[in-house]
Amino acid sequence: MAKKRRLENIHALLFVVINTLIYGLGFTLSEFVGSPVGGLNDIAILCFQWSAITVATFGLIYLLSLNRYIFAITFPLLTTLCTVLTYFRYTANVTLTPMLIDLALINDARTNMQVISPQLVAIIILTLILSVAIVCYRWRRISFPNVWLHALLAIGIVYTTNYKIQALSRPLSERMPHSLFYNLRRYMDERAVATAARDTFTVTSIANSDSLTVVFIVGESLRSDHLQINGYHRSTTPNLACEKNVVSLPNIHTVPCFTHVSVPHIFTRADSLTPQRAFNEQSFVTIFKQAGFRTSWLANQESVETYVYFMNECDTLIYANSGKSMYVFDEWLDEALLPDYSNELKNDNSKQLIILHTIGSHWWYNSHYTKEFEHYTPTIASRVISSNSKESMINSYDNTILYTDFFIKNVIDSLRDRKAILFYLSDHGECLGEDGYFTHGIDRPQLHNPAAFVWYSDSYAAEYADNINTLKSNSLKRYHSDYLFHSIIDAADISSPYMQAEYSIFK
Repeated sequence: MAKKRRLENIHALLFVVINTLIYGLGFTLSEFVGSPVGGLNDIAILCFQWSAITVATFGLIYLLSLNRYIFAITFPLLTTLCTVLTYFRYTANVTLTPMLIDLALINDARTNMQVISPQLVAIIILTLILSVAIVCYRWRRISFPNVWLHALLAIGIVYTTNYKIQALSRPLSERMPHSLFYNLRRYMDERAVATAARDTFTVTSIANSDSLTVVFIVGESLRSDHLQINGYHRSTTPNLACEKNVVSLPNIHTVPCFTHVSVPHIFTRADSLTPQRAFNEQSFVTIFKQAGFRTSWLANQESVETYVYFMNECDTLIYANSGKSMYVFDEWLDEALLPDYSNELKNDNSKQLIILHTIGSHWWYNSHYTKEFEHYTPTIASRVISSNSKESMINSYDNTILYTDFFIKNVIDSLRDRKAILFYLSDHGECLGEDGYFTHGIDRPQLHNPAAFVWYSDSYAAEYADNINTLKSNSLKRYHSDYLFHSIIDAADISSPYMQAEYSIFK
């Protein structure tokens, strides 16, 4: 009897191992496709990550396999969903994000059907046949003696890999099959935040202009001292340097220096005395809407729970690059925003607020500019930061700024014949080797001085000459990033009891 139980245990565990390898090689491995590597050390790191995620997958499949009824329901569904995601990972190089879930749910059936090909249908059918065959094998041939002992072991593996090993939390949550659960949970959390009631601005604000276009470009990881217009030794902003109507603000200081915190502070009345306003108040978008502006948010980044509410405040929310995440390393360019931006400008409403949330200079730098803008070389070759030289990190970073300069020129060109004003403010800066630190994974002084500037059209300057003169005289002053809320309302000529003049760069 003991020998029989031992053989049954071995048979059951072998069943779980084989299915785990199917997932690891068939699905999880696709998430590593295109990862830049600079040598054997990088390959070893990727292999370790894949192995760790595969161990976590073993725990998951182990747990699902313990009950044949649960396995019969969950295994075909999970396998089919992973097959679909893997298909699009290889054919379109996109991955699952809350943004992608949102698009799938809000698109009409005709739009969704356009991505379904005969090849995908055939692969789904084949997957279902194989899944049912595995379920039947589990039903007839697999048993787990001492099932509670197996359950404790499976739960222990799942708990340890998902919750106890902090270094695994982000890679695990972004890769199949675990990404299905984590991204669905993120989507539900974001929807709850987006639909929450925040009745902040009860007194209606009033626009004093009949026609005005206001554009706000939310920058990403762009530090002030790497802009040519701020005296940087490289020609990183040649187009902006030629603009006579650009006023740079080189001395902006942001207290929060990570995107998920800094963006809510930028959009709200949050300041050092009342930082909680970033998470419980509405943004300046609502004030613009009250004043009769059409508002739109064009996103080239994933939505995040801390600022998804502000995105949904807008009349229109468009995801320009729906299938990109920080684990996709092909081109992820801000020019993807331009077609939707052009369409928004064609709207009949004479008063518009357009927010462009860019990917800018986020890591992995090489994804965020085209070959045409690879002006500074050598560039980075590995996703493992320590495998790159400081020179290559700075070169790739500066190339992203060259591309951003090109992108902003395109945005400005569409505004020249309008009464328009454009604000640019990056969420934070970036570390580029100071004291051995890179990117923005840890709080460092370099993160607190984001790039910021204002551009205005000739017709705007003609009507609001006092604003422009004051802006120029204030340009070198030190402001906290909370200037943006009050300044953008002021620049839009909106009378609002919520605008505090002492924070405005136009006062």
